[in-house]
Amino acid sequence: MISKRARVMIGLAGLLVLALPASAQRYRRYNYDDYHEDGEFRIHLGSFRPDGSSDYWRSIRNDFTNSDPSDFEDVSFGIDYLLPVHDQLSVIFSGSWYEGATTNSYRNFEDNFNQRIRHDTTLDIASATVGLHFYLLPRRAAIQPYIAVGGGIYPWRLQERGDFIDLGNSNLPIFHSHLSSSGTAFGYYGLVGLQAPITRRVSIFAEGRWTRVDDDLKDDFEGFGKLNLGGREVAAGLSWRL
Repeated sequence: MISKRARVMIGLAGLLVLALPASAQRYRRYNYDDYHEDGEFRIHLGSFRPDGSSDYWRSIRNDFTNSDPSDFEDVSFGIDYLLPVHDQLSVIFSGSWYEGATTNSYRNFEDNFNQRIRHDTTLDIASATVGLHFYLLPRRAAIQPYIAVGGGIYPWRLQERGDFIDLGNSNLPIFHSHLSSSGTAFGYYGLVGLQAPITRRVSIFAEGRWTRVDDDLKDDFEGFGKLNLGGREVAAGLSWRL
């Protein structure tokens, strides 16, 4: 099930897409030929959902409630800078941040008071990437579809804090712990979007982004295999031509 905050972000993206035809009417008043060498700064807010296709994700789905990728879907924030190299082609420098959190409980165990045994799981993912951004139509077009591809580094941290069962002990004792693993992985992304101006230098845009990132779990999660940090994101935001 999509989280409430995720619905808000997707709704925002939808509203911006619906606003494109109206903004396009205003766009025709401007001549943008003088701005093809301007840089472009963008901020965007969206909803990111992990793919959940690695060893760690399969393990927690089998053992705990609230452990599907949809349970980790949450708000994402990002900034971009586009450095033009051609009328339709730019180098795009990006940074982003996401944190997903949920409360898990063992599926088949309860404590001595017939209560669920719970812990909180938090996944933080940031990114610093560089790529190529290409407008599919000339910059003077009323509505500008675009695509981009790139790659870079993705710092991340996984934490589980709460009560756990020592399954290696026949008495199945419950203990409290704070487990953590972190690292920096290399990955890549692709995106598609639509952009339309609302003034000479300010535009709105909506886009979908797909990332592919994997890393080995370590520290307190040593032996749990791979952690898939990729996923899909729907975002919307504002762009300023500098």
